[in-house]
This record gives sequence, structure tokens and C-alpha cells, in this order.
Amino acid sequence: MKAKIFFVIFLITLSPVLSSAYDLNEKLSIGGTLTGVYQYGDIESKDEGIDDQFDRGAAVLDLGVNFHPTDKDEFRITLSYAAGNGLNYLEPFSLAPYADDLEADLKDINGRDRDYLLEAWYKHTFTFTKDASLGATLGIIDATGYIDDNAFANDEVAQFMNDIFVNNTLANLPSYDIGGVAELGISNFSVRGLMMNSKTGPQDEGGKNYNYYALQLGYKVETPMGEGNYRIYGFITDDKFLNWDKTDEESFHGFGISADQKLSEIFGVFVRLGWQDDDVQIDHDAVYSGGLNINGKLWGRENDELGLGYAYLNGADKGEIDNTNAFEAYAKFKISEFSDVTFDVQYINDEMKYAEDRDGVIYGVRVNAYF
Repeated sequence: MKAKIFFVIFLITLSPVLSSAYDLNEKLSIGGTLTGVYQYGDIESKDEGIDDQFDRGAAVLDLGVNFHPTDKDEFRITLSYAAGNGLNYLEPFSLAPYADDLEADLKDINGRDRDYLLEAWYKHTFTFTKDASLGATLGIIDATGYIDDNAFANDEVAQFMNDIFVNNTLANLPSYDIGGVAELGISNFSVRGLMMNSKTGPQDEGGKNYNYYALQLGYKVETPMGEGNYRIYGFITDDKFLNWDKTDEESFHGFGISADQKLSEIFGVFVRLGWQDDDVQIDHDAVYSGGLNINGKLWGRENDELGLGYAYLNGADKGEIDNTNAFEAYAKFKISEFSDVTFDVQYINDEMKYAEDRDGVIYGVRVNAYF
């Protein structure tokens, strides 16, 4: 325990030293984030083999390189290195308490025999008029950067930590694989079409290549209260996933809604809804979530923020989970121009159909140094 607390204090102390932007020239820039996370879980479950209390930490270094040879062309490479897996492979819940990519996630990514390299893509933008453009991206991409985005609940490094408040888990968004995206923007309207090829699991475990397709329609509004963004999307895969009887292969398909709206300079709200067909083996077939964002201007520190989120997930008809409830609250405070610290608490409850219900509280602290 003392070692983990020391590690967090070390990051807080080190962050001002690390923090300086590296714009090598007007076309090339390098940036990164060093993140330290510590979480402690207090779990109530009568299942044997599940510890009542446990704690773990993790450290993640994310590096990004951007090259803009022209104002219409962009190249991006993203690398990530991690030590530790936090509670993600210990906690007994259906939701992961920390949505970042940790040590186990960065080895043999998607069964591709590739480590640490998350993104490597090229984007070209075609400009038609002042208010109309088309962006085309090709390479190793992350679907979460294009589908189900949200201003107040989409960043595990700076906002919520639980994966249900970072992205809709029912959207089954693939990450870090070959794909392409077309982004059409006309005034306040946007259309995004995405296609990726990913894998159902490692090759030695029977993993198969599958194609993922998604289409998202978006609309941005400007109101007297502030900006709002409203999105609806649908997705489908080809038939590569086992059904419940393990006799045939079916596809994932479903749709979702992601919306965020500022109510003032201080308050903002978000809503995220999602549904998926349960022909394949899944934990949940519907999710209803939302929350509140409070800017630090309320107490005179505009770079601080508070976040509150609640999610209800309905269990799949043939699954073991009846329903899941999740609540998360975080408070992020700016330490220096290049660092911040977040204090986080989560409550998760899985009500089971046949086994004992599981519920518990997870406390966390996250420290970021930006450079």
C-alpha cells in the first residue's frame, strides 16, 4: 500500500518536470500523457473464490506523433506502454472499472502479433465549400474515435473511468485494427461511415477475422444555454460469432444514441442509450445511461470539473445476468499547467439470475502528466 501511494505522489511531483510541448515545427508535433491509477475494491459476494477486498495499480504512457504536410493531409501514429492491469482482471463484475488499455491489452493486440502500436493512419480532407467537407481516413484506427463520441463521457484519461461511461459497451466498437472512415460535414450536420476488420480472439483460441460496419448521423446545435451534440448510429458485423447453442454463427447488430448538451457555462448533461440483438452470447442487450458535468467555474477554478453518471443495463434473455446498475462520481483538479489529479468512486451491482448477486464499491485515484 505504501509503495502505491508513493507512486501516485511521485507522479504528482514529477509532472511539472515532464511537461513541455514538443512542436518540432508547424507540421510535426509529438505529445504524450503519463497516467498513474490506483483502485481499491470493497466487494459483497457470497461466491467462493471472490475476495471481499483487493487493490491494484497501473501506469500508462501514451505517445502520439502528428504530421501535417499540408492543411488537407494528416498522418498519425499512437503508441502506448503500460505496467500493471489494475482491477480489470480481478473484479467480478460485468463492467471493467478502468477503461484504459493496460499491460495485458497492449500485448498481441487483437491477436495480430503486434505490441504497443495502437494507431497508424493517414487522413485527407476534401473541402467543397466553407461549410462542406469530406474527410477520408485509412490505416490502423480506433472506432471509438468516430462512433458513439460524447463531450462529457468519452475519455478514460480525463473523465469517467468505468467503461460503461466511456463508450457504450453494447456497440462492440473494435479498436486498433485495419479500417477506413469517411466523415462528411455539411454545416451543423455530420455523417460518418466506418468499416474495420478485426478478430474475435487470438488465433490459437479459435479467433476469426470479422468485418464491422457502422454509420453515425450527427447534428450540432447552438442554443442560448450552450452547444449540444446529438448522434444516432447503427452497426453490424458479419456472421462470425457463436450463438447460445454453439450450433451456428450469427452477427452482432444494434443501434445507439449519444447526446451531450451544455445547460450553461457550468453545467452540462449527457445521455447514452443502446440496444443490440441477443442472438449471440452477450451479457446485456440494452443500456440506458446519463449524467451531469459540473465545471470548476462554480468554485472559481475553470480547469477543475466534477462528473456524475448512472447506467442501467438489461441482461440478455439467455444470459446469466438479470440486470446491472452502475454509478460513478469523479472530481478532477488541476495541479499545474500540465498535470491533474482525479478522485473517483464507483458502485457496481450485477443482479444474477441463478447465482448470488454481486455488488461493491471501487475507490480510485488517477494522476496525469501531459507533455
